[in-house]
Amino acid sequence: MPKKGTRRKWFLRGLLCGVVLLLALFFGGIAYMRYEAERLIVNRLEVRSDEWTLPPLKVAVAADFHVARDPDDMARLRRIVERTNAEKPDLILLPGDFAAGLRPGQSAEPQEIADELAKLQAPLGVYAVLGNHDHWQGKENFIRAFEKAGIPLLENRSLELEFRGGRFLLAGVVDGWTQEKPDWDVLLPTDRLPRIVLTHAPDIFDDMPEPTALAVAGHTHGGQIAIPFYGPPMLPSRYHRRYASGLVREGRNTIFVTVGTGTSILPLRFLCPPEIAVLTLSGTPPAVPEPEVGVPPDV
Repeated sequence: MPKKGTRRKWFLRGLLCGVVLLLALFFGGIAYMRYEAERLIVNRLEVRSDEWTLPPLKVAVAADFHVARDPDDMARLRRIVERTNAEKPDLILLPGDFAAGLRPGQSAEPQEIADELAKLQAPLGVYAVLGNHDHWQGKENFIRAFEKAGIPLLENRSLELEFRGGRFLLAGVVDGWTQEKPDWDVLLPTDRLPRIVLTHAPDIFDDMPEPTALAVAGHTHGGQIAIPFYGPPMLPSRYHRRYASGLVREGRNTIFVTVGTGTSILPLRFLCPPEIAVLTLSGTPPAVPEPEVGVPPDV
């Protein structure tokens, strides 16, 4: 039978090994989450909507850049621009949060960010709205910077765009965290043009009128960290997982929420890599009628 001192020695060794293993797992996990936060994937999706009556439209969506006052972050922004242009989209939508941090001095200069985003290219143009971080870091500075860079900010306004012989409505809505409620009657007139809605935080989609062919937002980051078989434990939305990320269909509205390209608060992601979303929006093809019983189909 082992002596009491020997048992204690083995217990302490086992305890030490356990602590070392836990520390290795902890720091290894942190290292992986930092690595994933630096990745950038292109999330290509086919989106069908009964409300889209024009030819297929390729829309690139990039949000939540959170560009810090750091040369590495500007290099990251350049990579986002290059990879977005490589997809050759028809239209580029930027749902806000270009700024980083909560306090002045943490973010890159608005003009520096806007000048880099001005290199984005799409035949139908590049359109943006501001996010809550942009408001906190100085809304007027971003408005001037984007105007100088030639990127239209759709702050509670809409416009019509022509595409392959048809027209559609593009409406931009101010971030829901900085206003009470959008005036949907003004933004979305009751005509029969297919419409696309752009905003920052998706909570405003709760009372968005039908039908909307596509509505896009960011803000949630998909939670940044997802727990296997559970999902994100925390989300900046009063509806929690309803608008966490990805495609959501509500009645005749088709909604897409991107997980974004950057991080906020902690530079970590897990099972939720940064993305550029490339959505190919098309109408639902008409159903092929089944031949009547006993009647041969047309040849």
